[in-house]
Amino acid sequence: MIQFLHKILAFVLALIVLFSSLSFTVEKHVCMGEVVDVSYFTEADSCGMVIEEEECTIDDFSGDKMDPEKCCNDIQELIPGNQNEQQAIDSLELNSVQFALAFTYTYLNLFETKEEITPFIDSSPPLIDKDYQVLYQSFLI
Repeated sequence: MIQFLHKILAFVLALIVLFSSLSFTVEKHVCMGEVVDVSYFTEADSCGMVIEEEECTIDDFSGDKMDPEKCCNDIQELIPGNQNEQQAIDSLELNSVQFALAFTYTYLNLFETKEEITPFIDSSPPLIDKDYQVLYQSFLI
């Protein structure tokens, strides 16, 4: 249960770091001083007025003209993300990347147990016809 909570916490923290480093644009459509539409991924929808040579006309073909100060505006705001991670990625060099890869590879393979394969484990020993220790008189003391 604790391992599961650790994994969830790690995933949430990774998402926080990811979304804090992203930058995005907010587009707003302001008509006569009021915000009509806000959009994060696409263009903001228009309110139906068209800007023509500093004069606003209503699109319903009535031909009414309005004050240029009260016309519609499209405002784009850039919300910058955290640039510290980007600077850290840009400052990486090939040597440090190679060191990190080598360290990771050796650390992961450090605890790997290798099973020795002996091809003669199931075969019977050779038959000895003479006692070589007595023959050569070599005894372990």
